[in-house]
Amino acid sequence: MTLRAALLFPFGFLVSLLLCSAQPNAAPEAKQPTPKLATIQRTHVPLADALKSLTEQTGETVADGMGDPDPTADLDLRQATFWDTLDAVADKVGGRVDLHSRDGLAVTPRPAGWRPPRVSRTGLFRTELSALTSKLDLETDSRTCTASVEVAWQPHLLPILLETRPRNLHVIDDAGRTLSVGAVGSTLAPVDGRNSLAFDVTLPAVDRAVKRLALLEGEFYAVAPTKMLTFSFGPLDAGPGDPRLQAILEDVKCRICKVVAEDDHWSIQIALDYPDGNVKFDSYQSWVVNNEIYLEDKNGDRFPSSNYLLEESDPAHALLTYHFRDKERMKRGLGDWKVVYRTPALVVKVPVPFSFKDVPLP
Repeated sequence: MTLRAALLFPFGFLVSLLLCSAQPNAAPEAKQPTPKLATIQRTHVPLADALKSLTEQTGETVADGMGDPDPTADLDLRQATFWDTLDAVADKVGGRVDLHSRDGLAVTPRPAGWRPPRVSRTGLFRTELSALTSKLDLETDSRTCTASVEVAWQPHLLPILLETRPRNLHVIDDAGRTLSVGAVGSTLAPVDGRNSLAFDVTLPAVDRAVKRLALLEGEFYAVAPTKMLTFSFGPLDAGPGDPRLQAILEDVKCRICKVVAEDDHWSIQIALDYPDGNVKFDSYQSWVVNNEIYLEDKNGDRFPSSNYLLEESDPAHALLTYHFRDKERMKRGLGDWKVVYRTPALVVKVPVPFSFKDVPLP
């Protein structure tokens, strides 16, 4: 552009252009894990067939614990979440969702005196209000209540931490009054290796005349992977820096830095590099607790790791050394084995809202 043209160029447009170019890009919303949906629309469908269909559509396995003869149900479920589907199927066959059966997650018979649980379902999570206890202060004549809840999640999710003090706790009594909620802080409980967590939540002080809560709602959050990535590379006798010993999936880089083959064990050092977006953990917490590694040969034989050492860790990087000690498998040599490694795509905070209405007080 010539000087004359620049002087004639509309000044307001130039200012506008400069301001726009100086504005930072809006921060992208954190990715969230999403549930797979299920559709089951059949009449007189046996429970075993309904659960098989649920597994095929969501990837989650649920045991049929109802016994013989297997009950049937008429189901009209369309694009429903896993928990919505499972609770509906259990209700239709006269059973209950059992989070702790000897076969794991199952549909089992209802015990004597059973009543439908108070359940709040959202996405990948299911929150059950299982009990309320009340305490009377004889000096002040005030009553405090504690709610016992259990938060469950779809087994494939593999969360790492769960907040156990609700945010935005909102309590309304049967007279329409909103009960005050003081600052409750936040606490995170480790949940790796579990499918649910039961804990107590302290509710606001309630007048003795109040018999029911019209509304009890709030939100926890879980720290969980958006999904798990599976890397496969090798063989293990490839030299350092060989492209066959590294891979990138969804901007996550996984590579084998070092392989040590001793007479009594093998060691494999793995480095992970992540893009921005991982949750920051405290020094005593780790986001690799659910990571899994095994060696696999061409026939599908799996050689699992015996233990590992976390050497470095921050939101963008981790360095781990895994040890393998099966001498019979080691006799076959490094060249017979490839590495299969599972690690999170990203680790994010996942909201877990809950809402219960018309809750009786003790």
